[in-house]
This record gives sequence, C-alpha cells and structure tokens, in this order.
Amino acid sequence: MTAEQRQNLQAFRDYVRKTLDPTYILSYMSPWLQDDEVQYIQAEKNNKGPMEAASLFLQYLLQIQTDGWFQAFLDALYHAGYCGLYEAIKSWDFQKIEKLEEHRLLLRRLQPEFKARINPTDILSEMSECLINQECEEIRQICFTKGMMAGAEKMVECLLRSDKENWPKVLKFALEKEDNKFSELWIVDEGFKRLESKAVEDDGMEMSSIQIFIQEEPECQVLSQNPCLPSEESCNNLHSTLKPRNYQLELALPAQKGKNTIICAPTGCGKTFVSLLICEHHLKNFPHGQKGKVVFFANQIPVYEQQATVFSRHFERLGYSVAGVSGVTTENVSVQHIIEINDIIILTPQILVNNLNNGTIPSLSVFTLMIFDECHNTSKHHPYNQIMFRYLDQKLGESPDPLPQVIGLTASVGVGDAKTVDEAMLHICKLCAALDVSVIATVKDNVEELEQVVYKPQKIFRKVESRTTNTFKSIISQLMRETEKLAKNVSEELGNLFQIQNREFGTQKYEQWIVAVHKACMVFQMPDKEEESRICRVLFLYTSHLRKYNDALIISEDAQMKDALNYLKAFFRNVREAAFDETEKGLTRNFEEKLEELEKVSMDPSNENPKLRDLYLILQEEYHLKPETKTILFVKTRALVDALKKWIEENPALSFLKPGILTGRGKTNQATGMTLPAQKYALEAFRASGDNNILIATSVADEGIDIAQCNLVILYEYVGNVIKMIQTRGRGRARDSKCFLLTSNADVIEKEKANMFKEKIMHESISGLQAWDEMKFEKMVHGIQLNEKFIRDSQHKPQPVPDKENKKLLCGKCKAFACYTADIRVVEKSHYTVLGKAFKERFVSKLHPKPKSYDSFEKKAKIFCAIQNCRHDWGIHVKYKMFEIPVIKIESFVVEDIASGVQSRHSKWKDFHFERVEFDPAEMSH
Repeated sequence: MTAEQRQNLQAFRDYVRKTLDPTYILSYMSPWLQDDEVQYIQAEKNNKGPMEAASLFLQYLLQIQTDGWFQAFLDALYHAGYCGLYEAIKSWDFQKIEKLEEHRLLLRRLQPEFKARINPTDILSEMSECLINQECEEIRQICFTKGMMAGAEKMVECLLRSDKENWPKVLKFALEKEDNKFSELWIVDEGFKRLESKAVEDDGMEMSSIQIFIQEEPECQVLSQNPCLPSEESCNNLHSTLKPRNYQLELALPAQKGKNTIICAPTGCGKTFVSLLICEHHLKNFPHGQKGKVVFFANQIPVYEQQATVFSRHFERLGYSVAGVSGVTTENVSVQHIIEINDIIILTPQILVNNLNNGTIPSLSVFTLMIFDECHNTSKHHPYNQIMFRYLDQKLGESPDPLPQVIGLTASVGVGDAKTVDEAMLHICKLCAALDVSVIATVKDNVEELEQVVYKPQKIFRKVESRTTNTFKSIISQLMRETEKLAKNVSEELGNLFQIQNREFGTQKYEQWIVAVHKACMVFQMPDKEEESRICRVLFLYTSHLRKYNDALIISEDAQMKDALNYLKAFFRNVREAAFDETEKGLTRNFEEKLEELEKVSMDPSNENPKLRDLYLILQEEYHLKPETKTILFVKTRALVDALKKWIEENPALSFLKPGILTGRGKTNQATGMTLPAQKYALEAFRASGDNNILIATSVADEGIDIAQCNLVILYEYVGNVIKMIQTRGRGRARDSKCFLLTSNADVIEKEKANMFKEKIMHESISGLQAWDEMKFEKMVHGIQLNEKFIRDSQHKPQPVPDKENKKLLCGKCKAFACYTADIRVVEKSHYTVLGKAFKERFVSKLHPKPKSYDSFEKKAKIFCAIQNCRHDWGIHVKYKMFEIPVIKIESFVVEDIASGVQSRHSKWKDFHFERVEFDPAEMSH
C-alpha cells in the first residue's frame, strides 16, 4: 500500500465508519488480522454497534505493515457485497455515497413512523438488492423472534448504512407496490417511476399463463386456417396448397415492411403461419450475395419440437436449412456451429442466453431476424428479456454492428396492474420498449373473417356455497392448534415464531408462513450444539406435520373429505416407516385418536362437497345436450387433479367419462410432475380416443402443450390474470362452446370480472396507441428504454465470486455434521457428490421406490441421515458409469462457516457460491 492510499483511507474514514459493518468481512480479512483483534472487533459491535467496530477495524488495518492488505480489503468489500464502498475507495470518489446523506436524514426523522407502519417481510424481497445477504437473514430472524417492529428497526439500521445509490428509489417502489401509506412520506425523485411488478408464486401452485392450443381442425390446417380435406394426403400436400387468409396478410404486413412488430391476435388464428410468411419474405428479399439468418424462440420443449417440425416442413422444400437446439440436445451439439451452417434456427431462449454469456456467440448481430413466441413473457428476469437487454445495450451504446429485426407473437399483451386506459397504455409501451417494437399489429380491416375462424365461448359464472358445517375441518384445526402449542413450548427463544396474527388454517397464506418458520428453524443457533440439534429436529417435525394438515384442509375444501383423509393416512404411514422417534410417536398417537371420528365424518353423505355436486350437474347437463362434448377441467393443484379423477371414476352416474390428466413437469413440495412422454401420451389419448372425453389439467404454460378441439372449459376455483383469462377462454373454440367458472368465493368471480374489464381496456389501449403519431410512439418507447437501462445499470450486481473457504454441511433436520465443501465434487455440471469413506458412514440407504436410469446415471437407492431419530432425506445413491456414488441435494443441509459459525441455507446449488471442483475418476482410487 502506498503512503497516498494510507493517507486517503485516513481522510475518508468517516464514510467507511458510517457504511461498513466490519463483522461481515472478517472471514475474508482473517489472514491479515490477529485472532484477538477479530474477537475485539466482534465484541465492539456487540457492545457499542457497527460504527465503533468499524473504527477499531480501521485502526487495526492501518497498523498493518505487510504488503497486499489494501487489495485484500478491497476484495473483501467486493465479495461481501459492499459494491458502492468498493467503487468509492477504488476511485477515491465518495460523491455517490455523499448524495445519500439527505435520504438518511429523512429516514432517521421518519424512523418511528417506519417502525409503526412497515412489515419488513413484505418488502424484503424487493429491498434485498440494497442490503448485504447477512443483513437480510438477520432482519428475517429478528422479525420471527422479536416481532415486526424490531425487524423494521433493524431494516432502518441497515438502510442507513447502505452504500447502494439506488436504495431510496427501490424503497419507494417497494412501498408503492405494497400500497403502503408510508410511501406518501418517503419522497424521492418524482420523475422516476417503476414500470415493473414482481410476480408472486405460491409454493405448489401452478398459476402461470396457460399456453394450451385447442385446435378445432386437424393440425395441418391450423397453419393456414384454410379448409382442406382432413386426410393424411392433404396434410402431406399442405405446402403446395398454403394460401393465407386476408387477416393473416394484414397481420404480417408491417413486419414484411421491415418494422419491429408485436403481432397480437387470438389463440387459434394461425400466428405460426403468419410467422412463416414473415420469415419467407425476409429470407427471399435479401440483396444478391447476402443471406439472412432467422432465429425462432420457443419457451419450452414441446413448443420447440412443434415449431421445429413446422418450419422444417415449410422451408426445406424451398431450399433453406433448418435446425433446432434445446436443453435436451445442447450437450451433443455445438450451438455456434448449428447457427453458422443453418438459415433458420429454432431455440429455447436460455440456450442463447448461456452462449451469449460464455462468449460462444459474440453478439445478436449474427441474426437478421428474431421471432419471440408468447412475447408477453419479455419482462423481469425471463430469458427473453435477458436477450433483449443485450440487444438494447448494443442499440443504446450506438454500436456500429447491425441489429436483427424483432417480431413478437402473443394472444394478449396484458395490462399488468393497470386500472385505467392510460396506465394500460404505459404497460404496453413498456413491453414494446423491451422488444424495441414500433408497431402493434392487430386485425382491424378483416375482423369478420377472423370471427369466422375464432369463436368466443359463452362465459358462465357459477357461485356455489361451501359446506354449512365442517366437522372434518374442526377436528384437523384442533390437531393443528395442539401441534402449534407443542412447537411453541420447545424453545422459549423460538416460541415467538408461533405468535402469528390472523392466521387461518387451510390457506396458502398459512402454508407460506409455515415455510418461513421452517426455514428460520433450520438456521437457528445456540451455544449448546446438542440442545440446538434437539430443538431443530423437533421443530422440523412439528412444522412438517402442520404443513401436511394444512394441505389436507385445502384438499377437503375443493374435493372429498375422504381424499384429504387418505392424504394424511399415507403421510402417517410414511412417518411410521422412517425414524419414528418419540416426538413422531406422540404426533401419530394424537392423529390416530381422532382417526375413527375422521373416518366417520368423511364417509357421511351429508358432508358431500356442494362444489362437486354443482360440477356433477354441469357435466351431466352438457353431455346430455351434446354427448360428443370434449372438456378441459382446469384446477389449481396436482393433488386436486388426482382427487377429481378419482371422484369421477367412483361416481356411477359419470361412468361415461374417461378422465385423463395433464400436469406440469416441475417438482413441488407435494408431488413430482409428469414426464414429457407421459404428457404426450395423455394428450394423444385425449385427441385420438372417443371415450377419453375429459382432461383434468393444471396450468401447463411452462410446457406449451398443443391440445385437440374442445367445446367445454370448466375453471374449478381457478382464476389468474387477464392473459390467462383470454388464453383459457380461447380453448373452447368450437361453435356453441362454453366456459364455466365454478367457485364458492365471490372474490374469485369479482377477479374474473376485473380481468374481463382489463381485457376491454387492453383493446382500447392498443387502439389508442395505434392512433398515435409514429414519432410520438417511438419517442415514448425510446424514453422508457433509456430509463430502464439507467435502472438496470444502477442495479448491476457483480458476478458472485466463489468462496474458497472450506465450510461444513450439517443435516438440515438434526444439525449433525455431514461433510466439508472441500469434499464435494460436481458430476456432469449439475450433480453433486461427496468423496471419502467418512461420508458413507454418516448416511444410511434404502432401496429407491422408483429406480430408473437417465443419461449416465442409474438411480438405485435413497440416502438418509444416519442419526437414529432423524433419518432426514439427503438425496440418492446412484451408479455413475463404473462408480457407486451418493448424490446430495443442498436443500437438505445447512451450511456453516467454520470461522464465524454463521449458518445459512440454500434451496438450489446455483445459489450456493462455493468453489466447485469437477469430479475426477482418478480421485476415486484414493
């Protein structure tokens, strides 16, 4: 360190004292500090606060004479997340931190109001980008252990030290999003508005937009939407008979003129065929000696496969080369080579994001046309948006490299949270800005022709009553209250976690609370490690049981009581087969004492669910009027899919229905999803079989499945946003089709009516924007792009640097030591094993109930914590090539920092930034 640097650090020490909590970087600086100095700094923070601790830290730091400590200090700031302070010290320019002083002053004045009005957990996800990770964890724990006011006080303390220049504006956005009255007191730059809201996903719920395509005609006709004989021969001769309808030519025209365009038209009108017209025109009209290169993005594998087939059939006969790459095939091919040698490339978007990030594809200038299917997804952190960030950085950075033309396809651009036409226009402008679009193409001149192809089904709302008395819920609720009481008495310190206001059993809100309590228990620490292990293990059991009881109440609310009871009986069977310690014996005994009464209640015909009675009447009436009816029944969860299938099969009066099921591929806390082959088989059975006339489905937007014709859609306690409503209603496209919304909740009907209103203002907004002068529209879009880029750049986070310090993995249930991170190896990029004989002694194995092979792996057994009264699920045992190895899942463990003893948990390996070492077969011989 130079004398000038030492002098500067002395001069700017006040900025460091006000910003830095040195305990967050001690683990990085331990090579440069004595052990007793580290302890003194920690004690100074505990006794006098972070500012005094920072003073002591700087005193020790400036006394170091060994070279290299200054760079180590900068690296520690960067790794710990103090990016603003890192940049300020690196350049000796503290203006950005200085400008925050007026906001700090305001926050200090408003601190009493902040504590009274703010629930920190409501805004923490938004504010996390402005805080250190450890601060977020501390705020959560204080909220759970000491209450929300104490948590709010901690958040104020952290914000007053934040070195992120955008934290005042992020706080404003977070408050406005929650509609918190404190936002009226928190005054920042009025011209700076957030145009983005955060999606909330309920654990175990599949609530994303539906992208199921219902086709009234054979697939070969959907491309052109023209009549042709429904024979195999006519499908094979499709390419020689393609003739676009007038409305399709209208939709394609702006794009064929070279404009970046969003094509917004109803599901089933042939947007894929419109994209073929645009693509063919684009490739044919390049000057002699030049060639175009088109990329078509499909969100998910089934859509990717469908579009790859369609494009290949159409373009290969014209002499163009077509190829596709998805996550399934990317391991076996060079994406760069595929793009170089083909004219048209079909991609899942994450493939391109990965190749742009690793430099394999230098820029988007390799393409001349990009087509985004379901382009309304271009927001937040979606791969579409990540691709367009690259595009816009290139455009706004005035790069000389040419940019591709951009086309978006969607049935609905949506309106977000807009309540007025003006707000909706702003939302749509934001989407246009994200895609750099200058034209929104809709059908205006050929509406009558479009209406002959796409029929709008009749929408019917059915409000049904819930059970007037519910003895089943009363019994389960009593069991839950008793379990909560037991949990509360386990630990005085953690008992506060169970002081929850306005909770209601059998709701998603209760589920989310239980998940939060569960996570807090996992990282709870005590000086007495044996007692810590006992408390964590017991609370893990109590919260797991509460979660299952809550699941059962949700099932009984929408299905039969016996389905909910069977769900609980299966759970307790599994409990008996596992460790089954004294705590579990007590919980099982409590349940079994009520089992006879629960059996009696669930079999009582007077407890029939009124919703099922109404669903029965709808099905009976519709199939009586039209026996050839094809139905899709949408429900919220996979558990409900299984329950309703069983109800139909057991009901003699519905024996004419042969239900199929369709659920997503992802895994939830309740179940593993369907495989892609299983989905395809279910859909093929629904298409081909006259008997299989009803399909029970969750929202499968993530799969983008193509479904045969249907004329009846039933939404069973199922509602979403305006995009979902438009797409769901578009499933019933046959003449005289109907769409029922069946619910016991008046709010659900009101929400669906609100969606209908939003659809209306969406169409009005699009018409309003289309009437704008072209220059006005482009100016608006450009302004949004500049604003968004400013936000993006100011919120830019450096790539996390792997922590090279060795850490412990502890069992997430009993806190028993499992392994060190130094012993973990990465197998084929995404699987994690542990080396050494010692680890094998820390788990026990049990034959896997569903052994199977995939890629180079043969799944053979499940592995569990070896502690007798724990038996927590740690992962699986596999045969990999010639090796027998364990494969662990990080969500089953707690990570402990060896130096500080601080514990953390991670739900995914990608969120755990430790130094990864590739699996080397040579190590196995040692």
